[in-house]
Amino acid sequence: MDHSIEDIIRALENRRIAALVSADLAVLDSLLADDLVHVHGTGKIDDKEEYLRGVAGKYKFHAIQRGDLNIRVFGDLAIVTGRLSQTVSLQGNDRLIDVDAIVTQTWIRDKDDWKQNTCHTGAIST
Repeated sequence: MDHSIEDIIRALENRRIAALVSADLAVLDSLLADDLVHVHGTGKIDDKEEYLRGVAGKYKFHAIQRGDLNIRVFGDLAIVTGRLSQTVSLQGNDRLIDVDAIVTQTWIRDKDDWKQNTCHTGAIST
């Protein structure tokens, strides 16, 4: 079965979301490039190690939904833009935080594997 690159990226994004909700650090590690740059909606910038440490010990992801994804492919680079709705809390705190944002991600192909290289989350303009 021949999958388009867009289908592959959508499937990888679904795996990433499932890994965040289940706090599966091994799967997340396998999906993220070693030189990851993750820009949170607050403007805080994490590298891969900091991001994984946050998932392991700071944040609890209760639910994540993505809207329609606009995926543009340029050879070994895919740029993904779309809405994100998620419910998170700080570990040890029951207060739920609902986030509605626009996200741009870059995925790069390294040999046969695609890895998320960059993620930038921004507020939705009203």
